[in-house]
Amino acid sequence: MKAATLGPKANFLFRPKGIATAICIIVVAWAIMRSNLMMAVFMAVIVLFIIGLKRPLWALTAVLVAQLTITSFMVATPFMTISLRLLLICVTLLLLREPIARREVDLGPGARTLVIPMLLFIGISIIGDMVNAVGFDYIFKNARNLLTGLLFIILLPAIVYNVKQLKALCSVLLLVTIASAIIGVLQHYNIFGMGQATLLQGFMNVLGRVPGMGETELELAYILPATFMVIGTVFLCRGIKSHDRRLLLIPALPIVMALYFTYTRSALFALACGVISVFFFMKTRIKWQIIMIVIFLLVGYLGTSDMLGQAYLGGRSERGQEGSSVARAILLQAGVAIAIDNPIFGIGGGRFKEVSPEYAYKVDEALIGWEANRYWTYRTLGNDEPHNDFVTTWLSYGSIALAVFFWIHLLIIRNYMIAYRTAKNRFVKGLAVGLAAAFITYVANSFYHNLLATLPLLWILAGFSLVTVKLAAGDRKNGNATAVAQRRN
Repeated sequence: MKAATLGPKANFLFRPKGIATAICIIVVAWAIMRSNLMMAVFMAVIVLFIIGLKRPLWALTAVLVAQLTITSFMVATPFMTISLRLLLICVTLLLLREPIARREVDLGPGARTLVIPMLLFIGISIIGDMVNAVGFDYIFKNARNLLTGLLFIILLPAIVYNVKQLKALCSVLLLVTIASAIIGVLQHYNIFGMGQATLLQGFMNVLGRVPGMGETELELAYILPATFMVIGTVFLCRGIKSHDRRLLLIPALPIVMALYFTYTRSALFALACGVISVFFFMKTRIKWQIIMIVIFLLVGYLGTSDMLGQAYLGGRSERGQEGSSVARAILLQAGVAIAIDNPIFGIGGGRFKEVSPEYAYKVDEALIGWEANRYWTYRTLGNDEPHNDFVTTWLSYGSIALAVFFWIHLLIIRNYMIAYRTAKNRFVKGLAVGLAAAFITYVANSFYHNLLATLPLLWILAGFSLVTVKLAAGDRKNGNATAVAQRRN
């Protein structure tokens, strides 16, 4: 398969001046078109995708930009309503039909190891839904989301063939994320009327929490810590030219400010976990397996004990945050009880609200009493999801599904560690360890929210892990070939 070439105009876009110019254009355009932003972003994604009809790299870029912005956008067709995400991915897959037919697509050395458990996870979830008779609509929706995740895992290494392409892709994603952070800060202070410039009309009026260019504040709270990690490690590993490297530090301020203005406690916790993991990954000789298990146990303990419930953020009332902490504890206790009672197939996806009221007796009476005194008639059980992707997976599809889900997580971090320790190219090395830390921020957030079905960040990180392993393996082959040539001479 031929690698896509980048022309002079594209090269300008990936330089600091080009990125800064693009960010300014995005911010100004966002302010001007605030009355119909959803359609404006949709059209921008489609234009970028059309450019990619001859260059699959740009088609992939359009798909990823859509995940940073209009991730839940649905397209109505004469036959059914389909997610924009799945539609674009399927068309992108069609663009690769000839290279696939000629067997020119190379997913790299770690692909089979990751794809097989992903297929197993999809199969287990479908079986769990069928056994629990959740209905065809939900089975189709869940299978569609997981299939989309699998396609992300396959398409990223299938399309990205060299470091130049990887830099191009990362540059576009970086400028969109930085623009989103800047817009988030402007939304908070309502500069240029940005408080009304949200994809969902009136979003800031309801919650006062900034979504940036995303649909909700939670998506921004997942994306910004991941971006911060990548910027930091590429800087530390000297992954770009020295005169451009210091410029990487400039976006740190708007990213941290926008992250705080999401008023999401888990986001700041995730950022701290990511920073700590960078130290362990880069500065110690401890095996990555031990680091990963320790981080999982630490994050899991903090998440299940709800120690963050004692931390209050400005911008949200203390009363509201206390209620959120109590609700989270109630949901966790009920979710674990349901999972223990249904260890094989779980209860099926999307049934927690239906089943959870039956498990109120398994929840600490003090928590139930507190909620009854505060809200009178309202009850968390029956109205909210568990706010924990791991518990949701466990209770929905059983213990085997949870084990496979955890296995997939370990494989992703394994790929990044292999890439970091074997890559010769500094950019690939910095990106690999940065994405490993970004993955840790994702895990930390996952213990507090349910975004697995709506934001495919986990599967995108999985796909990037295969890209970094593939490029690191290419470095290794080239290095071995050079060494052999030198010995022969």
